[in-house]
Amino acid sequence: MSSPWNGIYNAYMTGAEGQGFAMLVFLDGVIAGSDAQGTLFDGTYEEDAEGMLTGVVRTTVSGGESVIQGTTAGPAGLFYDVAIQVKLADLAADFIQIPTPLGPVNVKLEKIRPLGEQQ
Repeated sequence: MSSPWNGIYNAYMTGAEGQGFAMLVFLDGVIAGSDAQGTLFDGTYEEDAEGMLTGVVRTTVSGGESVIQGTTAGPAGLFYDVAIQVKLADLAADFIQIPTPLGPVNVKLEKIRPLGEQQ
């Protein structure tokens, strides 16, 4: 049976210094996505029987680009890992606060299309 998390998502994000938008794919334990400036999101996750998703997402920022937490990447770029823990019920919330090494980010996840057997 396909995971209820499998799908394509809009991610509306707000940090201390700005707002952002990314598209993410969750598929069978893998997260992949990007935002408009080319920041990459690559990760893995596991789910428990109640639909709790736990994982790690690596954020890779190109050299010279700024992030919504207020940091600008040096010439070599910037990367950091973010631990995530999200419940299916959180998709109905106004936002989910996710702590990152650069400061908290508020994220609204919106599933726009299922993937896998759910289609």
